[in-house]
Amino acid sequence: MRVVDIMHRNVVTIDGAASLAEAARVLGEHGISSVVVPGPDGPAGILTERDYVKVAATGTDPKAVTVGSLMSADLVTVGPKADIAEAAQLMAEHGIRHLPVVEHGRLVGIVSIRDPVHRHPALQRHEEERRHSLQARAADAITAFAGSMPFVYVHIVWFALWIGLRAEPFPFGLLTMIVSLEAIFLSTFVMLSQNRADERRQALADHQWELVQHEERQNDELLRLSAQILDLTSAVHELTLASAPAAAASGRGRHDG
Repeated sequence: MRVVDIMHRNVVTIDGAASLAEAARVLGEHGISSVVVPGPDGPAGILTERDYVKVAATGTDPKAVTVGSLMSADLVTVGPKADIAEAAQLMAEHGIRHLPVVEHGRLVGIVSIRDPVHRHPALQRHEEERRHSLQARAADAITAFAGSMPFVYVHIVWFALWIGLRAEPFPFGLLTMIVSLEAIFLSTFVMLSQNRADERRQALADHQWELVQHEERQNDELLRLSAQILDLTSAVHELTLASAPAAAASGRGRHDG
């Protein structure tokens, strides 16, 4: 599976001169967690909701901060023909959650860690095809059994019966058993080790994914609250400006009286 199969093609962009408040509204309107800043030779930077939350937490006015001054300019990008595993590795190595997809210097898509890959239609179709493939199911079942302890036990019992029933004269049966079990045990224990390592990596990946999802939900909530506070501040400011002339006129009337 390649990046082109899962990337989002409709990338939302914003000008670097726009304010952080405007960027927050764009994020909220589109329900996204990042916007790309275009440049003359491709994407120039990226702004994420985490950047906005950091600024909002300091009490800085979002209208006074430009996107260009806050965006991450050292972009890590990936090509559309790259493997999904390569894209995931890039995000893990650089500690990023959004990976612009660039082809010949042109922005063609974006991949985000918040998109659950297993829910993507392309991967769903791939998994569905495997479930409907008898050959794929048989291969998975054989691989799982060949890398398990029951596989070892079956061969121990088999060779014990082979020796006990004297299927081959001594010592040929014993020698066959020793050589065969040595090869079987070696390959099986290697597969057992790999399977357990895969299980540990999967458990760790699942836990990290849960943490990412939890943090993304917190960022979404903070972004929503910050946007509401910004709208409320703007409304109060407009109301203050509207009531100022009336208050001044009332003050002059009392003074004249």
